[in-house]
Parts: sequence; structure tokens; C-alpha cells
Amino acid sequence: MEEIGKPCRRAARSSTEESLFEDEVLETVWEIREKSEAVRLADVVEELGNEESIRRMQANGLIMIQDDKIYFTEEGECRARDITRRHLLAERLFADVLDLTDYEEDACRFEHVISPEVEEAICTFLGHPPLCPHGRPIPKGKCCELYAKKVQPLVQSLKDLEVGKQAKVLFITAPAMDRLASMGLVPGASIRLQQKKPSYVVEIDETTLAVGEDIAKGIYVKQA
Repeated sequence: MEEIGKPCRRAARSSTEESLFEDEVLETVWEIREKSEAVRLADVVEELGNEESIRRMQANGLIMIQDDKIYFTEEGECRARDITRRHLLAERLFADVLDLTDYEEDACRFEHVISPEVEEAICTFLGHPPLCPHGRPIPKGKCCELYAKKVQPLVQSLKDLEVGKQAKVLFITAPAMDRLASMGLVPGASIRLQQKKPSYVVEIDETTLAVGEDIAKGIYVKQA
């Protein structure tokens, strides 16, 4: 089981050029370390440039450079985990909820500005996802520790709802939204899932609606 990182002092959400560059370095070192035990200074410089600023991070207590290898200090590791977690959660939010495919630049901006409360709310909203859309592990937070004691996320796709359960529709990203709306399947509607095969059948008041899996996965609900 993945260990949940120790609480650490969150870096100030600053837009200064130096702090943003530090975040990029820490995130890059974290990502390289996922693939390789050793993180070479030359590899980070090749990707980000500005070797002088990278070396200055050693004086700032974020990294250690020994034999041209980069290692985190305790503070640096906490901050790297923090920024990586926010970035990967942003990727999941943009890919899963907003159905975007070109979101990397927005995820990079998003990671620098959200508060701890928003971060936890997004993680809980997404059901504490273990991986980003590209398969990278998302560092866990305290909210994930609490979630381990629960069975269901707060919000889930209709396709993940148990048959027979009632739920409230929160939002819809599925195609054919006009058709769904004409049948009463709109945000705020109360539904009950009757079956999943051969199609997803939901009961809305006295109306029964059958949809395919491609539509069901774009209907997000909260179990009643």
C-alpha cells in the first residue's frame, strides 16, 4: 500500500519567476525519480535549462547535489509531492470531467494556484484516483487516508453505480445531451439504475430510459 506523505509546509502560492521555476524543477526531479533511481543534474538542466538557478535551490534547502546527482531534502520532497499531486489531479479533472484532450498547459498553471482545501475537494470529487490519465501514480493526501475507510466516492459515473441504487444527477458530459434532457435526465434529477446489460436502464420519475455505456460513463451522479 502506498504510504501517504508526511504533512509538510506548503510552499506559498506565489507567481514569482523563481518560485515557479523551483516548482518545475522539483516536479521534474520527482518524475525522473519515478523512472530511475538516480536523477542526474545534466538531465534536469537539459530539460529545463538554467543550471545556476537549479544549483541555487541547494542553498535554499530544497535539493542536494552530490556527484552531479540530485536528491531531495525533506522540505524539497514534501514540496515536490505537493506540486506533483496538484498537477496530476488537475489532469484527471480536465480529462475525466471536462473531457479535454489538450490540457497540459492548463494543468501546469492550475497546480500553482489551488489551495489545500480545493485540492482535497477535487480529490474527493474524483473519488481519490490512484493514477493520472497517463498512468502516473498520484501522491496520496490526508483525504485519501479517510477515503480508505469508505466504499464509494462522493461522485461517480453512472456506469459505476450499483444496480438498484438511487442517485442524484450532478452533471453530464455525455453526447446526446439534448435527447437526455428531453427525457428528464438533467442535473438535479433523481434516478434509479435498473440494469446495466445489455444497456444501462434508468428510471426517472415514471419514465424509463435506456442508454449505452458511452453515454452512461459521461453521466455523473451522487448516490442518495
